Amino acid sequence: MARDHQFQNIPNTPYWWQSRETVRPEDAASVDGSYDVAVIGSGYTGLSAAYRLASGGLSVLVIDAEDLGFGASTRNGGMVSGTLKLSHKELCAAYDRDTANALFQEAQDSVLFLERSIAEKGIACDYQRMGMYFAAYAPKHYDALAHEAEELAALGVETQMVPQGAQRGELASDIYYGGRTTVMAGGLHPAKYHAGLVAACRAAGVEFRSRCRVQRTARQGGGYVLSTDRGSVRADQVIVATNAYTDPGMPWFRRRVIPIGSYIIATEQMDPMDLRALIPAARMIQDTKRNLFYYRLSPDGTRMIFGGRTSFRPISSDESAARLHAAMSTVFPSLGKARVEHSWTGNVAFTFQKLPHVGQHEGIHFALGCCGQGVALMSYFGDCIGGRILGRGAETAFARTRFTTMPGYAGHPWFLPVVGEFYRLLDWLERPKS
Repeated sequence: MARDHQFQNIPNTPYWWQSRETVRPEDAASVDGSYDVAVIGSGYTGLSAAYRLASGGLSVLVIDAEDLGFGASTRNGGMVSGTLKLSHKELCAAYDRDTANALFQEAQDSVLFLERSIAEKGIACDYQRMGMYFAAYAPKHYDALAHEAEELAALGVETQMVPQGAQRGELASDIYYGGRTTVMAGGLHPAKYHAGLVAACRAAGVEFRSRCRVQRTARQGGGYVLSTDRGSVRADQVIVATNAYTDPGMPWFRRRVIPIGSYIIATEQMDPMDLRALIPAARMIQDTKRNLFYYRLSPDGTRMIFGGRTSFRPISSDESAARLHAAMSTVFPSLGKARVEHSWTGNVAFTFQKLPHVGQHEGIHFALGCCGQGVALMSYFGDCIGGRILGRGAETAFARTRFTTMPGYAGHPWFLPVVGEFYRLLDWLERPKS
């Protein structure tokens, strides 16, 4: 299928990049001088921290090894949710109940933070809170969703089960066994949101250096010296906000994040009425497979955006386009002849605990490991770090999560293909056979 001419030479840049922040000449200047804070990474985390700090009167420099927002911040599906990879029950098993409750509530509240941030900064990023639908890939998955719904209701979370017979009100597909809706979720245009954060930071006085790799960070006196391929800079405080794109030059952080590739396609423009009929409530959709698919309508309603972890080995954009198109056609047979106009990939940062972590290592601040739930959470964590440096605001509960690694792991996830095939087998075994 990957050799089908239909899937050859498809643009491998994200659909979202049509609205991407452009590079400015001053971003290419040499790196020198002193700043109160240097931020490594120009994604949602770094920008949120930089904005909070600059608004608080500090001098801030944001440095990125690539163009601004090159990583997941402009490559993701634009899905906003307050969920974590671990359920509340799993959080209670891993931590004391107070910590579990705090982690759960902060994740929920991160959506409210995002909404306030967008409104306060006046960011036009097509944000809407329309909710999310979790589609049960197997009957036992529906039962698990229903059991969790009872737990969520007890925690005050608005959610509703949708039996298979009523599913077409949410999703015009017959491959799932019902599902569950949640209200605290929505969608946005990730590159427009990123561009809005960059503009807000520039207005607050933040300086940027793009295509500038930090090779080494060393303590000097009461601060740090960052050596880059365009010079050196001194900073009193340093924030690492590189997530799945953490360089080997930061080995302690790199050993604690697992970069996992996620693949996405965008179809050609289609009749909005036909597409809306496929997802009547226009919700964000995520299925319950371990090797999950996630999909949504584009903000203007003219394209299907369809993503998933189709491979745990690197594959070409042509091959991933063919695989995702086949999956999309299984979910929605009417899209079988739809052309793919964009096919791209990006890395998502997981941790061995399946939870993000915020904290300090040898005095350097960091927030890493969004685990595929980063749009709201990482924006919130950046603001938390900024508040901590300014001495304002309470400590996030995610500073209490364990942030360990695996013996022998140095940042290259050699084990992912094996794990991926095992997950694929489990998904196959749980799915009823016709």
